[in-house]
Amino acid sequence: MSEDIALREEDRLILQQIREGNDDVQKLTESTLLENHQVNYAFEKLEEHGLIHVTKPDGYIERTINGQKRVFQHPKQAELTKKGRTLLQESDQENLEQYQDLTRKELVEKTQQLEQRVNDLEISFEIFRKQVQKRITQ
Repeated sequence: MSEDIALREEDRLILQQIREGNDDVQKLTESTLLENHQVNYAFEKLEEHGLIHVTKPDGYIERTINGQKRVFQHPKQAELTKKGRTLLQESDQENLEQYQDLTRKELVEKTQQLEQRVNDLEISFEIFRKQVQKRITQ
């Protein structure tokens, strides 16, 4: 992009989620595990940079949350601007380019490292799950 915009990881995550259809505060807090105030702050910053357009629709909306139907005021909603879509496309391209220059050997090593990292995370998660279960049943 012609101008370099410094975005936090949360901002990039929110932009990606908006592109995937999670375009309001409630959907974003559910899909990202960010807090309402974090999403609202990101909305302000992203709108200041011209990457999204935020609206507050009137009326109420009905959604099923944790298996229960709830009715509440329609949350703030965001839409990507042309500038926001362009930034995401360029970011996607940059992510691909970091692998294009690797040799076959480097790609194999990178894949093995990532597989090991996933395995380590799965083991850690299983240990954590057992700890939580044990704590709940005490």
